[in-house]
Amino acid sequence: MKNSIIITYIVFITAVLSACNSKNKEADSPIPQNAITDSLIATLETTPVEISNIANETKLNGIIEPDETKEANVFALVSGKVISVNAELGDYVKKGAALATLKSAEIAGATNDISVSSANVDNAKKYMESQEELFKGNLITSQELVSAQMEYKKAISEFNKSKQIAAITGGANETYTLRAPLGGHIIEKNITPGSEVRSDNNAALFSIADLSNVWVIASVYESDINSIRVGDTVSISTLANVGKKHKGVIDKIYNVLDPANRTMKVRVSLRNTGNELKPGMFASVLVKGKPLGQTTVIPSGAVVINNSKYYVVLKKDQHTLITAEVKIIKRIDNKTFVSGLNPGQEVVTTSQVFLFEALNAK
Repeated sequence: MKNSIIITYIVFITAVLSACNSKNKEADSPIPQNAITDSLIATLETTPVEISNIANETKLNGIIEPDETKEANVFALVSGKVISVNAELGDYVKKGAALATLKSAEIAGATNDISVSSANVDNAKKYMESQEELFKGNLITSQELVSAQMEYKKAISEFNKSKQIAAITGGANETYTLRAPLGGHIIEKNITPGSEVRSDNNAALFSIADLSNVWVIASVYESDINSIRVGDTVSISTLANVGKKHKGVIDKIYNVLDPANRTMKVRVSLRNTGNELKPGMFASVLVKGKPLGQTTVIPSGAVVINNSKYYVVLKKDQHTLITAEVKIIKRIDNKTFVSGLNPGQEVVTTSQVFLFEALNAK
């Protein structure tokens, strides 16, 4: 009796294990090809393979900068104390506008030099005239007259020199005024009321830029250098105006690599209509070079990657799907230029991963 019970138990366990193994095998089995029915094929979206020029496009990152030919740094030519500041960062100023006023001992000294040298001219002139009268009366020698004339000329020279110095510094009395050398926006300011300014300071007190034209300085990775040429057209967009494209051309290539990030700079000059482009803005630059020839093109989403190779699923007819290996030549956004296909073939663009696995199931 006990042996019968044991045998029955063993048979039961064996049956259970057999059923479990059968289910596991079913779960591990590949997707059957007959899962692709005609009704499924009929619902698939496809796109015909087309012939197109291989777009020679390169995406770069750039930054908006002022046009250096329309930018000026303002320095103080004398030392002094700032008593007023008339312009702030971002302000637009006209050419010649007063930016700041300093009280300077150097200007006071220059003004005094003009007064002293002017008085010396008057004295030297009077002395020379008196010597001329004495010479006419034979009371002095010609050498003494020439000496008086030389002193007068020397006094005039010193007076002219003091006026030139004052003209260069631009001050009067003890006041020195910083003025805008050109019209534009103040893009840098390093001065505050009450601060002391030295003439040997290397930092500009103001930087002014005419922003009617700006530069876009973009970085080109070393791998893309040979794809960039002067004269290539570009399309530029910024985060501030995502939907707007600014058209331009590359007008300069800086043929030096930055050793820190292995990139080379290129420049695009743009007309800044409406002052939309601000210095410091990031820019996306799409460079459009000459086409690289023609080949077949398909939607990027149609490509399936398997074992480091690229495939597509083709709809041969209303009842048949096949897979085809392709070679990717270039990928730009939602378009992929490939070889290995013929124009007119229908590429499946929906459920292609599922279909590829089903077609390759063994």
